[in-house]
Amino acid sequence: MKPEHKSTPLIELIRAVKLYAGRPVLSEISLLVEPGTAMALIGRNGSGKSTLLSILAGLIGLSSGTAVRSERKLTVGYAPEAFPGLKFSAEQYLRSMGRLGGLSPAEVEMRMIALLQAFHLTEFRSQSMTGFSKGMLQKVNLIQSLLTRPQLLLLDEPLSGLDLPAQHTLINLLLELKRNGTAIVFSVHEPQMVEALADSVHVLQAGRTVKTIQGHENLRMTPATYIVYKGVSDEGSAAISCLSGIISIQSELNHAAGECTGVTVNASASDECLRLILGAGGSVVSVEPRGGSSVGGLEQWMDPKAVEEGTIV
Repeated sequence: MKPEHKSTPLIELIRAVKLYAGRPVLSEISLLVEPGTAMALIGRNGSGKSTLLSILAGLIGLSSGTAVRSERKLTVGYAPEAFPGLKFSAEQYLRSMGRLGGLSPAEVEMRMIALLQAFHLTEFRSQSMTGFSKGMLQKVNLIQSLLTRPQLLLLDEPLSGLDLPAQHTLINLLLELKRNGTAIVFSVHEPQMVEALADSVHVLQAGRTVKTIQGHENLRMTPATYIVYKGVSDEGSAAISCLSGIISIQSELNHAAGECTGVTVNASASDECLRLILGAGGSVVSVEPRGGSSVGGLEQWMDPKAVEEGTIV
């Protein structure tokens, strides 16, 4: 049996420490960021998630410890938690960010148009972002981080402000990037994103790693059902995507049935999902239970309340 080949990590942190005004914000953090994997950072507000993402992005340095990068210049996409309503239009801002990312004007235009369409922002592309809602601003924030198809993608609370269809769009885009080799590190309070995307979880408390979980199969927090179907109208597909309990929706090529759609849904909502599929004229190809194993109470660490007042994140 051949030994399993392991890719070279994009970044390795070894006993990383970050101090602000002499106070530790991150203490003894060690982790590997590998190509084609997704790592979730979980912890209450003030646990150090945003600081850790900024370090991985190269925006701030370590006070002590080591950060080893496999390449001197990584292509990095970064979506911070807060994104302001700038006076620029969405397309002006995105063109500038694409050029800063090294894309040609033609590449920027092609990628920008595709992402604006995916997030249903095309009709607002020439409007000033000062009038955008929180959800619209978050979509622009995410689009700028995705423009270059980066080697390393860092997302700070990416689902914040997004409606359910936009959440599913984002998760599917991230799954595609991961399949193509992008490493993704994201902070999150929503379990559905962990379940759909993560290969590992680091739980932070007061700047320290208090729990790690490795392996996508170990990260299912609630029982789910994977339903493969076909023949549903656009209206029916929209209704399914808005159903509470949907974790992810993706295209699937079924050997017997051809082009299909696969949806992962919490088990408690699977009957309603099946009803919507059949009511929209679709046919069900397969139904398969997924997961259901406990991961030791991760939900308690997804409570967004601060660990202590005044903690730097």
